[in-house]
Amino acid sequence: MTKNNLFFYGILITLLTILSCSNDDSGNMMPLGDNFKISSYHGVYAQYNTHLTLIPTRDNLVKFEYDLLSRITKRIGNFAYASANSGIGGTLHDSLYTSLTYTDNKIYLEKKIIPFEGVNTVPENETIIKLDYNNRMVQKITFEEYYNTPKMDTTNYTYENDKLISYIKTSNISSPDWDTRFIKESNLYYTNENLDSIVTISSRKHSDEPYLILDKKETQIFEGYDVAQNPFKKLQIFEETFNRSLSKNNFTAYKKKSHGYNYPGNDYNQTPVPASTIQENFQTWSFAYDQNGEWIYNQF
Repeated sequence: MTKNNLFFYGILITLLTILSCSNDDSGNMMPLGDNFKISSYHGVYAQYNTHLTLIPTRDNLVKFEYDLLSRITKRIGNFAYASANSGIGGTLHDSLYTSLTYTDNKIYLEKKIIPFEGVNTVPENETIIKLDYNNRMVQKITFEEYYNTPKMDTTNYTYENDKLISYIKTSNISSPDWDTRFIKESNLYYTNENLDSIVTISSRKHSDEPYLILDKKETQIFEGYDVAQNPFKKLQIFEETFNRSLSKNNFTAYKKKSHGYNYPGNDYNQTPVPASTIQENFQTWSFAYDQNGEWIYNQF
């Protein structure tokens, strides 16, 4: 058995243990969300970490299935990355899906596949989300393969007056000689109940060094809000719809800028100097609305 298989076998045991543990206060859990259940949305409105190519012969929709408590049990249509030389980024495919199961105050998500076109497996990717008693996501732990290396991410979320105001993501990667801990600290800012920006500071700490190294400052900016209701509010647990879920209305423009840090003489004991700011991403959307002024989010 390979080292990675042993790692994920151990993770599975851990997950089963976590999911089987009882919570003395579990009977006080409120039903998730309201009566609104989004059945599908067009993939172009999500935010992926690379370009989404639309396939004319597909509907390019992400679809959802629910249980009797209006909880999502299946998300159909995950992102399929194309080969590095294809130049198309990736596509949505209905044979890729995420299953969701619930126990006490936890949600367990696992990416799965219905074999297609010679593709039979997906990289290991399992997530546990812990909710508080207001049904807010307070912690997310993700296990996945990262360039054939097991990787664990833990994100903790902080709220104020029912608004998410910050979250900290830590990632641990091990090597034969040392371990590295990556840290991303994000602060969120709002205007008129809509997300204005997210500012994230990335840093890392090597186990064989005493100092913390600043790597990057990233600012995401959200603009062009409409006045329609936000249909994505229940989709905060998914990475690609996380940003859209946080506001009262719907942004139609997005940009991301960042700068790195330079250390004089590559001496990490010195004070870091911010490098030049660059714009990493800029995107706009044109929305269509129905006769009631609500966003038609399942068409493009």
